[in-house]
Amino acid sequence: MKGLKKILSFGAALALSISLVGCSTSGGSNGGSTESANLLESIKDSGKLVVGTSAEFPPFEFHKDGDEKVLGVDAMIADEFAKDLGVEVEFKEMDFDGLVGALSADKIDIILAGMSPTEEREKSVDFTDLYYVSYNAVIVKSGDENKIKSEEDLKKLRIGVQKGSIQEEYVRDDLKAENFKSLAGIPDLVLELKNGNIDAIVTNEAVSMINTKVYDGIKVANTSIGEGVEEGMAAAIKQTDNNKELLDLLNKKIKELKDSGKIDEFLDEASTIAAESGQQ
Repeated sequence: MKGLKKILSFGAALALSISLVGCSTSGGSNGGSTESANLLESIKDSGKLVVGTSAEFPPFEFHKDGDEKVLGVDAMIADEFAKDLGVEVEFKEMDFDGLVGALSADKIDIILAGMSPTEEREKSVDFTDLYYVSYNAVIVKSGDENKIKSEEDLKKLRIGVQKGSIQEEYVRDDLKAENFKSLAGIPDLVLELKNGNIDAIVTNEAVSMINTKVYDGIKVANTSIGEGVEEGMAAAIKQTDNNKELLDLLNKKIKELKDSGKIDEFLDEASTIAAESGQQ
């Protein structure tokens, strides 16, 4: 009898432990579910699309006048995705270089942060089709616009880039610059430039245009350096065997937004808001 009680007691404990594991959740709609779960249905069932972003990259994501609401091109795209899914949008902000890890850990459902597909990132996540394509630009102090004539000129400077960005890869791996600084956000880099701690910022051309409108004393350099590096932006979702329905829906919406000219409208609207507010 005692043996039977022990067996029953062990069985009850085992069942409880299994149920606790099954109930564990994380931030994303698919948190705690198995790899076999359909990502599209998981998001619909949760009633929300949890979007990971780093809102220090105007005009793609930023805050206005200290408001917590995330604005920008990617926020507008997130709203369009959510409409088609029939859910609400919830943003989770973090450092840019932590986004892929958060997606893999089910803390978010999707990354919308001006992120470019790379071979390294594609080992961990699946990207949608590109929704925007741009090129690199160099920001310098006013008066230095014509000083960079070659990659050798740029290489000799103290360069600033956003941490985890495709520009960081370009400066480190292609340009092989020895003196560069990676910081979390563009506003930090602009401050470093204005304070004389770096000589140039390599960033996206749309971002460079907004920041030179917002901040006095900086300009886009008159150089083709870095322009050859194409920066295509895409959304990213978790890499599983059951994400095809979600990926197809997102790609369909991206095509609609591009074909209708909505992406360009979003960029114009977000650029105007960012420039007028002066918020980075």
